Amino acid sequence: MSLPKITFALLVQITACAAVLTFALWRSVTAAEVESFHLNIGFSSRAFVNVPKEDIRAAVCILAKKVARKASGSAESRVYDSTLEMERDLRDHKLDVLALTPDDFLNIKGRIPLDPIMMTATDKGYEIDLLLLVRKDSHFRGLKDLKNRIIVMPSKIAQYGNIYHIWLDMLLAREGLPAIDSFFSSVQEARTASQALMPVFFRTADACVVTGNVLDLASELNPQVGKELRILAKTGKLAGGIIALRHDLPEQRKQKIKEALMTLRDDQEGRQLFVLFQLERLVPYRPEYLKGTEAFITEHRRLRTVTKGQRR
Repeated sequence: MSLPKITFALLVQITACAAVLTFALWRSVTAAEVESFHLNIGFSSRAFVNVPKEDIRAAVCILAKKVARKASGSAESRVYDSTLEMERDLRDHKLDVLALTPDDFLNIKGRIPLDPIMMTATDKGYEIDLLLLVRKDSHFRGLKDLKNRIIVMPSKIAQYGNIYHIWLDMLLAREGLPAIDSFFSSVQEARTASQALMPVFFRTADACVVTGNVLDLASELNPQVGKELRILAKTGKLAGGIIALRHDLPEQRKQKIKEALMTLRDDQEGRQLFVLFQLERLVPYRPEYLKGTEAFITEHRRLRTVTKGQRR
């Protein structure tokens, strides 16, 4: 006679447990619906090193999906060739996360609020240095000696492209010399910084501008490069790539994106992407990391404004 009572008691417990589980599942689904979101992630085409465009597009698509999975959302990616297009999509709320070069970031943030959250870093840190190189056996001892000579510059659409040109033009302005196109007899553009190095090594150009990393890598591959080239001018403490968020994104979403970016290297797929982009890691942004670059660009504008005024 006790069997029905036990069965009834168990039935009550099972029903109660089922109700609790159903409520918990409902809350879980509801929370997931609230927390899930869609991300539009943009990448400046100038934020990459020596990577073919088709590889960039495939890689950023994978990267966007990885960030989305880690941040409990979905994502689409786009590679931008123009800062105007980036600005347009930011204003239209069609862009949430953006990976770009420091000069593009500084240009855009003056018109559209952006929150920088991460900076790219190589095995030497988050900073890059720029070098003006000549051959050791040349007679060039200063910038003035390069007047009417041939220089090779990375294209403006290459990684850090604008920065190379801004820096060299600033060096000329500091010495009261004309702008790049007027000072040199020929300004040859290379598709990448590494391609700018070799014409000087092979004596088909007189000077070039590259990053310290490019010179180090070329010297490792061919020690003769390091032995035969000499640094005529150098600047350091310039920022590399920046990852920024649209300012008006919800704070909870921003935090999830940050956490997702910080764990990108935790699996093999993520590490392969870092190798492709020639990066070591991402580091949290700090305002002082960008001060050198801001001062550098500000000085260039000031010097060229003074030069233009003197010409008048």
